[in-house]
Amino acid sequence: MEPGQTGTVKAIDGGRGMAARLQALGLYPGQKLTMLSSVFLKGPVVVEINRSQVALGYGRACRIYVELKK
Repeated sequence: MEPGQTGTVKAIDGGRGMAARLQALGLYPGQKLTMLSSVFLKGPVVVEINRSQVALGYGRACRIYVELKK
């Protein structure tokens, strides 16, 4: 995703622990999110979910599969 793009979470790759941590942040399949920023070369990613900003490490962000809004 590029900053400013919006999409819907389709899947989270990882075990129950990973899914539980992301769900606690409001990230779960079916949830809409907007990419706000990302740092070049595997830096943190900031997304907006339900009018809240959430920062994710690159490793966790890579495990979230999103269908982009057209």
